[in-house]
Amino acid sequence: MTSSSKPAVLGQYLARRGFAPSPGNPTWLDLDTGQQTLRVLHEPGETTLLYCLAPRSVCLYEAVFSPGTPDAVITAAIEAALSPPSPGRPGTGQGRPRASGARAKGGGDRDDDR
Repeated sequence: MTSSSKPAVLGQYLARRGFAPSPGNPTWLDLDTGQQTLRVLHEPGETTLLYCLAPRSVCLYEAVFSPGTPDAVITAAIEAALSPPSPGRPGTGQGRPRASGARAKGGGDRDDDR
């Protein structure tokens, strides 16, 4: 696969999944699922960004893919974002897990932490 064919492959995938270029900037592609908006910034040869936004444009999480990341990795992340965990399953909350560095310190098992 040449680097010139890679953007077309990812672009075709995004189009098949219902993403469309934003009128203000053709590299932004949005898909509104009703509960969240997935935003992909993809410009050939540049970093690819995936944002998951809550209905009021609050960023739930962001994924950053460096140039050269295989399309399969990016599309897998998009597929995962399109298939959020079912509500009611133990251990599921709103949004995605935070990076380990974002956890609150102090354990969290004590009753006075709530």
